[in-house]
Amino acid sequence: MKKTAKLRKILIAEDDPFLVKIASNRLREEGFEVDTAGNGAEALEKISKNHYSVVLLDLIMPMKDGFEVLRVLRQKKDKTPVLIFSNLAQDEDKEEVKRLGAKGYYVKSDIAIDEVVKAVKNFLK
Repeated sequence: MKKTAKLRKILIAEDDPFLVKIASNRLREEGFEVDTAGNGAEALEKISKNHYSVVLLDLIMPMKDGFEVLRVLRQKKDKTPVLIFSNLAQDEDKEEVKRLGAKGYYVKSDIAIDEVVKAVKNFLK
């Protein structure tokens, strides 16, 4: 049996169930362990209880939006890497999440699911 790299665990914080299902399935096919959160409060709870290699974070979600999730993580000095996947494409939003510590920003309407997987894999190299 071929020895595999350590399991990489990802949290997808997204409130669109269809997108969550597609992204989760593709990432699992690539050997990732995937958790999901349907809102920002649930994402923060899971991040506080688990170690994730990366969090894929939507900015517009119920309860706490992605900006608030990033603010809380920064206040707690949490070093979990966060990649933003949002349909917000304004430069101000991109600058704000970068200031809050996001490691990357991808516009969902401009990127295919395979490109999301590629972005995650490249980030974790």
